Amino acid sequence: MKRSLLNVVSVCAFAIALSAGGTAMADSVDYGSLQDLFGEPVTTSATGTPQRASEIAANMTIITADEIRQSGSRSIPQILARVPGLNVLQEGANGFDVGVRGYQQGYQPRLLVLLDGRQVFMDDYSRTIWENIPVNIDDIRQIEVVKGASSALFGSNAAGGVINIVTFSPKYDNSNVASLSMGTQNTLRGDATTTLKYNDKAYAKFSFGGMNMDQIEGFKSFENSVRVNPESRYITGTAVVDVLPNLSVNFSSAFSDTKLNQANFAAAMVAEHPSTYSVQLGADWQTPYGLIRSNNYLNHSYNAYDSQVTGTVHLGTTLFVASLEDQFKVGADHTFRTGVEFRHKEFKNRTDNDVNQPNLNRPESNVYSVNGTWLWNINKDLSWTNAARFDFVSGYQDGLLGPNAYFSNDDYDREDNVFTVNSGIAYKLTEDDTIRVGYGRGSQLPSMVQVGYNSSTPIMAGVALELTGNPNLKPTIVTNYELGYDRKISQINSVAKASLFYEKNQDVVSFLYSGVRVVAPLAWASYIATNVGDSYAYGGEIELKGSNKGFRWDASYSFSRVTDEETVKSENAFQGSMPQHSLRLDVGYSTGAWEIDANGQYKSDIKMMRSENGIAQSPLGTEGYVTFGGRIGYKLTENATLALSGANLNRQKTTASPFPAVERQALLTLTSKF
Repeated sequence: MKRSLLNVVSVCAFAIALSAGGTAMADSVDYGSLQDLFGEPVTTSATGTPQRASEIAANMTIITADEIRQSGSRSIPQILARVPGLNVLQEGANGFDVGVRGYQQGYQPRLLVLLDGRQVFMDDYSRTIWENIPVNIDDIRQIEVVKGASSALFGSNAAGGVINIVTFSPKYDNSNVASLSMGTQNTLRGDATTTLKYNDKAYAKFSFGGMNMDQIEGFKSFENSVRVNPESRYITGTAVVDVLPNLSVNFSSAFSDTKLNQANFAAAMVAEHPSTYSVQLGADWQTPYGLIRSNNYLNHSYNAYDSQVTGTVHLGTTLFVASLEDQFKVGADHTFRTGVEFRHKEFKNRTDNDVNQPNLNRPESNVYSVNGTWLWNINKDLSWTNAARFDFVSGYQDGLLGPNAYFSNDDYDREDNVFTVNSGIAYKLTEDDTIRVGYGRGSQLPSMVQVGYNSSTPIMAGVALELTGNPNLKPTIVTNYELGYDRKISQINSVAKASLFYEKNQDVVSFLYSGVRVVAPLAWASYIATNVGDSYAYGGEIELKGSNKGFRWDASYSFSRVTDEETVKSENAFQGSMPQHSLRLDVGYSTGAWEIDANGQYKSDIKMMRSENGIAQSPLGTEGYVTFGGRIGYKLTENATLALSGANLNRQKTTASPFPAVERQALLTLTSKF
């Protein structure tokens, strides 16, 4: 069924014209002024309206720019390791996956990752290539982490949680910074950001950077053929223009290019070379009918993927998004946000050694969504947030399938309806005590590979390995129940937090072996994407965080336990994929020109799937471990800082997972603001 992207662009033209473009959420709010006013981080991502971190009904952690600097890391996943309930799986020098509350795997699909309101996770496997995110670490204002199903608030794929990266605004901030880092693994990294302002009506920001380093050791012998030395390059540009006092238009573009090794969905190490570009057009328009926002962007990624089994596979993914929303108040206590969204996704695949060359299958999907959020400030101590979202999904196959493909083109014509909801109450018992109760019903739509991939690779004489997406897949529905309690402890200038959760994952997806098909002259060993069952999790986190007279501390404990149904256990093995017990302690002290931070963490044992030969998988166990890291920073001048940081300092190599052992790392960084 031949359909063109031009057809779907016309569907969105009216929405784009109404809003005079799209929006970049970070530019519509002066975060710095609000944070100074309230004395704590502020976010708009949960409801669209500014809220203090302490008043949000969702389970949100905000990592500030100061905390990012004090971590000493130049890697977003390693910074996220500070958040209780998250687990960072490092599979290569720059290959990472971030798991949430007991669920970890290669090509982690459960997190929606956003950069200034734009999706940066890739729709091929619904995963994030973290090193390929085009952002300067020094230009990040805050990283917002939401745990639990949040699809109605953030988008259809926020099944396990959301990572929202907010950079400094060219309109409200002056982000002028450059850094140079050198360290172990022959690491060399440079980043720079500059902000320009014109006549108090036009503002621009540009960032660029790159990294080279050596790959870590510890690959299995059969994996050495795909081992690569990591590289990354990126460049971004953002412009904001105040066209009228009540109308602000913005534009951004970005390009990134990365080489890395990481684990794929089959638990085998692969080499990847993704290149991604994006363009975004936007505006915020304050009208008598509310604040109208639209977010419109195009992402395109090309990835040369190399594994021991398939050889080189060329993957192309395109995402076009157009959305329009109106945020308005009714009286003093009710804030509403209503919106519509259109998403068009394309996936192109070509495998060099496919039996059915040329294999140019191209599954496509359209998602039409309506959503609404209602924030009710019942009184000064009690607020209630409700959100609902409805997604209508239609899919089709617009490419060539092999003559022996398991499904025909017509089989890929499909439709699905998905309803998601979030509801949360934040109740301030006293000035120091807050209770949160939350419910979420989220959805994880099947990835483009799971729903439409088709390839067949010779693995021995007379036998081909067939991997087939399934157009009949159901979305994975995630239901989450949450209870949280915060207490301010003014005597030690700290906040204590505790949370409990229960989660059900219904209709988990895996590639399931379906037997051998004989289509002369070959026997086809077939793996088909299948809904394989349910998985359940429960647990919680406790944290004590504060600062006083130059000292700062952050201590936390996380517990999560997962129970898989039998087929999920044998195919996905979430059960045991993350440590049940995690302890973390960060301490720091600042005095004069010096800034000293140390951190330590304990992770209990895990058992994860690991490929032994690129095809067969088996669960392999890893014992618990303790690691230490830290940073020492010294201000050479008012605007220049020299810092020495390190990770895994207590041993040369740490076996943290069945994948290559994590190596000790040290980094010397010179940062200059101008």
